[in-house]
Amino acid sequence: MKNFIEKAGKARRLSRFKEAGRYYYLEAKTSPSYDAYYGLGDMFRMTGSYRKALKAYKTAGRFVLENKAASADIYMGCGMALRAVMEYKKAAGYFLGAKKTYLALSDREGQAYSLWCLGGLYRIMGNLKAALAAFDKSLAIYKKIGNKEYFAFALAGRGGTLRMLGRFEESLSCYRTANKYFKKMKDIFGLAYSNCGMGSANRMLGNYLVSDAHYKKAEKYYRSFKDEINYAYVLFGHANTLLCLGVAGKSVLLNRKSKKLFKRAGDKRGYVYALLQEGEIKRNAGCKKEALRVFKTAVKISRKYGLKLESIHGEMGIFFTEGKGPNPIKKYCKLKTNWQSVLKRNSILNFP
Repeated sequence: MKNFIEKAGKARRLSRFKEAGRYYYLEAKTSPSYDAYYGLGDMFRMTGSYRKALKAYKTAGRFVLENKAASADIYMGCGMALRAVMEYKKAAGYFLGAKKTYLALSDREGQAYSLWCLGGLYRIMGNLKAALAAFDKSLAIYKKIGNKEYFAFALAGRGGTLRMLGRFEESLSCYRTANKYFKKMKDIFGLAYSNCGMGSANRMLGNYLVSDAHYKKAEKYYRSFKDEINYAYVLFGHANTLLCLGVAGKSVLLNRKSKKLFKRAGDKRGYVYALLQEGEIKRNAGCKKEALRVFKTAVKISRKYGLKLESIHGEMGIFFTEGKGPNPIKKYCKLKTNWQSVLKRNSILNFP
């Protein structure tokens, strides 16, 4: 019999996630096992099929009912899938449950992984202080045990949090270092991720041409393994940089494309990003009524799903469009970020 698990692992290491998924599926049908269904869950998650991922993870759990370590790994997979579909409270419950189990088992790598995932979740929820603390703890463990691959991913996550805190130079440094690790390991997904991050950090620093170059690299990588979700986020970021460069026409096209991809995938957070940018484009074009409609829709969706920072950005859009009322920038002061100066210069143009 063909070793489908081995073939899946090889394709996965090359970031060929759909191909890996096919092999895991064949293994699951011919010789059902924990490894087959867990791997299939990972591949569904990496290609944006989050509900299918949850189902696969739960099926994998049936094979390891008495194995606490494997059960914790399943909790992590479920948490990642739930985070993607914006069920944040459930995701946090899974991550914290897994973290508790890893701690009881003295599984340091598992602890680091759960902290890394919690850091990403806290960042999305706007709890930036908790996010940074989680990433720092994760990095300390990964460094001590010598796991360079996951150290690089946690470092990139830290870079994203620092950017949202307004610490742009530090953010760029994190992404650059992570990128060096990914190059040595020839990790294509990591290279895509870190180039996107460098594109965002450079934009916030006003290095728009450098930002443009990094986004182009990230787009190329994500296209190579057909990751439409992350590709959509890169398109959004790239469109933002093009707006800063004054290339409005191409920016509009990229934003429309990202909005379409977010909508098709059911990614409400990404969809809000695209709406915010659409509102800014309309506001700059003098279409105030349309801009207000778009910003208000973005705020409504953000509040529904608990997207704190995105909600503030939508309020900023409304404030700048109407030119009246209290300036929502004060809410950033409460979050202790340095974004005030950036937002005062560029309204909501420099969304992270």
